[in-house]
Amino acid sequence: MGSNFRKVMDAGRAYMIGLRHNLRNQPHLSTLPSSPRIDDTFLVEFPKSGITWLTFLIASVNLQKSGLERQPTFFAINDLVPDIHVSRHLPPPLPFPDMRFIKSHAGYNPLYSKVIYLVRDPRDVMVSYYAFARKLGWYNGSLHDMIKDPQFGIKAWVAHANSWLDETKPSVSFNVIRYEDLRADAGGVLKRIYSLLGYSIEDEIIGRAVDLASFSAMKENEAFCSENNPTLPEDFKFVREGGSSYKTTISKEDIDFIEKVAGETMSTFGYI
Repeated sequence: MGSNFRKVMDAGRAYMIGLRHNLRNQPHLSTLPSSPRIDDTFLVEFPKSGITWLTFLIASVNLQKSGLERQPTFFAINDLVPDIHVSRHLPPPLPFPDMRFIKSHAGYNPLYSKVIYLVRDPRDVMVSYYAFARKLGWYNGSLHDMIKDPQFGIKAWVAHANSWLDETKPSVSFNVIRYEDLRADAGGVLKRIYSLLGYSIEDEIIGRAVDLASFSAMKENEAFCSENNPTLPEDFKFVREGGSSYKTTISKEDIDFIEKVAGETMSTFGYI
């Protein structure tokens, strides 16, 4: 009788522990694949930090190494590096590297075990995000107003970055890539990403991926895929200048505000 009682109590405790675990993870399931894999690698950014460019670079390498005569396009990029915010039901990985790179804008998610965090100078992020949000009709105020907006502005950037910096456990494979370093040496950063996964990619494959994802090539790719798409706003562009423009776009007052709010986090990434 005592043995059976203990079994019932143990089963009840196990059930409650599992229930608490599921409830704790529930908010994070919306940015997790419906069928997660242990080798899923998440490319995470705050919006407009350069992840579209990075996905094209990675997709190009994977297609070449898989021996497929195909190039990434804006129309089909989610087939190759899926966006978890588009769908949780993801396509199978390419033959190389037989694992999934997954694009995500999520704040800290304890269910991600491998993360490459792409960060960009938040002063330039604000400029790019404002142009993007305005064109899509997500935001109708001024750049000055958006910088101070809790949902879109610099406080949102700080919260996103700090969630990963402060909450990521040592057991998570976590690596930071700066957008500015990617611009300065796309090939070198790309080789580093694959080295983290244990792969050494040939220079000619890296070089071709960089060429196919050059600014001019990306502009042509976007224009081709946007043609005959009446759902896009007029003159809508994912690919903008790509460089740093905040000094000529943001007022000194707003730059001072950004640096006051985000200074500590910016310093962590080497921006001030």
